[in-house]
Amino acid sequence: MIYVLFTVVIFLLISIAGFISGAETAITGASKAHMYHLAKKGDDRAKRVISLREKMTTCIGTILVINQMLLYFIPVISMMFSVKYLSPGETAAMQAVVGAVTITYAEIFPKMLAIQFTSKYALFVAPFVKSIVTIMKPIVSALEWLARSSIKLLGVNIEDKSPDKADDELRGAIEMHESGGDEDEAQKKIMLKSILDLEEVTVGHIMVHRKNLKTINALLPIEKIAEELMSCSFSRVPLWKDNPENIIGILKTKTFFRALQTENRNLENIKINALLSQPWFIPETTHLLDQLQNFRKKREHFALVVDEYGDLMGCITLEDILEEIVGEIIDEYDDNTASGMRIQPDGGVIADGATPIRDINRQFDWSLPEDDAATIAGYVMHELRKIPDVGQTYVLSNFKIEILRRQRNQIGLVKITPISAAANETV
Repeated sequence: MIYVLFTVVIFLLISIAGFISGAETAITGASKAHMYHLAKKGDDRAKRVISLREKMTTCIGTILVINQMLLYFIPVISMMFSVKYLSPGETAAMQAVVGAVTITYAEIFPKMLAIQFTSKYALFVAPFVKSIVTIMKPIVSALEWLARSSIKLLGVNIEDKSPDKADDELRGAIEMHESGGDEDEAQKKIMLKSILDLEEVTVGHIMVHRKNLKTINALLPIEKIAEELMSCSFSRVPLWKDNPENIIGILKTKTFFRALQTENRNLENIKINALLSQPWFIPETTHLLDQLQNFRKKREHFALVVDEYGDLMGCITLEDILEEIVGEIIDEYDDNTASGMRIQPDGGVIADGATPIRDINRQFDWSLPEDDAATIAGYVMHELRKIPDVGQTYVLSNFKIEILRRQRNQIGLVKITPISAAANETV
């Protein structure tokens, strides 16, 4: 009978120790985002997990105290039983068996189980752990105070908190997400990363440069302005006076043709100045997230970008920002061959010099630096500190970049090849 009682007691102690050990792994490893999602749906167990994680030091302290007590009593009880009922040889064997079983089923097995079913395990143990933490709070608080005091004696200020790493954790989770070759899943991953980037990317990186900006001289005859608008695919066109950088207003093509219809197609009765809306100028350092909010607040879709000296740099539209999230949007007026990039059989890409680096990185999952230049031509000139000649090839950031075309002082066309693809081609 005494042997059965001993076995039952050891089994219970090891089971409780294993349960507590697994609880530690599950609660610390449970996804914070998943728990918040479940809590919002009304799951009380998830709310308890969140509460335990918010007081992680107390939670872990309680678990460790109980676990250490159990792991202390198991060998003590085993030794007391062995000394009284077993021979020296049997005692040694008993201690070895109990030790092996304790390590396996009180530590390794429950932690493996908790890692495999982290969220489910955490939700299951949360009510029990929450109750234990409440009961053990006085003892654990005293031990915490002793530990904190000892740490402070070492000159460590444990009250200092590191900056919020929520964005980094979210980016890491997105990067870890495996698309499994599914194109839709890969696109979702790109979109999620792009949304996070809105806080860091400025309008200067994605704006339409002024050399590609369609503008009209406000002093032109009304017939000429009408012709310009007829051949224009844009819904809003800046009008300038005296010099192209002196923008006096924005003309909406819909507003112009509506006025033309009202005046029975009599161009002479149309007063251009009366149709213009006030131009909206924004600094090139404005972040995309801020500009997106500004577009919503002002109910505008178009803004002109200026540098620190007030010189016109280009324009940005609501569609430009949306394309940063969902990718290029081709409508019936766009040239669907104008992306500026052509994939080559050798793994390289021929790109227009004005192609944004962000577009290249996003489309091919590359990592060309984006901090110092917005376009691939700007990046090459920034790195070389000169304007390269046609035919020259350079290795920059693990990419082989060949200059294919140069127009005066501008790089017109380049070929970009990842070093790995270039090496395979030469093998």
